Amino acid sequence: MNVILTSDIMSPDKRQLNSQNGFIDKIHEYVDNINCLYVPSDPHAPFLTHTISSHHRRAFKKSGFTVKHWKILYPYKKRKLQQLISQSNLIILAGGHVPTQNKFFHDIHLKQYLQDFQGLIIGISAGSMNSAKEVYAQPENFGEVKSSHYRRFLEGLGIVDISVLPHYKEIKHQRIDNQRIMEDVTLPDSYGKKFYAIEDGAYIVATENKIYGNCYVIKDGKIKKVCNTGQSVNLRGDF
Repeated sequence: MNVILTSDIMSPDKRQLNSQNGFIDKIHEYVDNINCLYVPSDPHAPFLTHTISSHHRRAFKKSGFTVKHWKILYPYKKRKLQQLISQSNLIILAGGHVPTQNKFFHDIHLKQYLQDFQGLIIGISAGSMNSAKEVYAQPENFGEVKSSHYRRFLEGLGIVDISVLPHYKEIKHQRIDNQRIMEDVTLPDSYGKKFYAIEDGAYIVATENKIYGNCYVIKDGKIKKVCNTGQSVNLRGDF
């Protein structure tokens, strides 16, 4: 399979796909006529899933793709998961709350069913994070920093071996539970780890080992910018 990890696939005006850093052209390299399976983050929020999925479907059409089929993996369809995957050449792993999506992926045994998939997978935000072998579930809701039950490291799909943190520009100054999410939480968690923090409009093509656009590596308590808008660098660079 081919895997593209994103922070957000939409353009700033939210009307079509983001064309920054050659993102639309990059997708065209892998797929034009789309048979999509849209995998949500929360199986218990069907209206929200339908709304966002429809928005993304229109964006693909406006960006020059032919959408032949576009199916949403609602919970009642999970028994047909293998069939739905086999009929798809694009799988979108939606954004949302990371632990909620992670649990859903485990409940439907998604990792098992993706093993033989030969198409393109696009992760969006939480979907990108849960693609990792080891997921870093950066706290995002009130109470998650202080909770003794909240697990920051989870088992993911294992389709990539890197940990992505999306929306870096938006989250770098956030505070949760009176803690600075970067300085007080993520940087201490990064010792012995490596996180790739990307801004909206940036993306990582794991199967090409390439980073496109604004990206920062967080490692051993330090942050280093490794790629800028309009540039691409090797994912396995010395950083």
